[in-house]
Amino acid sequence: MPRKNVHYYLVKIARISGWLLLPLMLVYIVTGLAVLSQFRLNRLIEPNAARLLHRDWSWPLIAVFLVHSLLTIYLAFRRWGWIKSKTPR
Repeated sequence: MPRKNVHYYLVKIARISGWLLLPLMLVYIVTGLAVLSQFRLNRLIEPNAARLLHRDWSWPLIAVFLVHSLLTIYLAFRRWGWIKSKTPR
């Protein structure tokens, strides 16, 4: 079985973090709108609970966003040739 290089795992991490961002962003948007009582989302979740979720999920959202964005920027720079590979393929 051929050994996978680091970039294989970086792509996997970028994809997983992208999929994690989807529900995190949806929860963050819904709780933010529930706090503001817009679109009647305060019926879906109580404003105090929405405020707690919105506040407590900020750091996980920022962490996943940074991992995803920095990895995809790095991979794009590699793809465009702005960052050269140290070992020949």
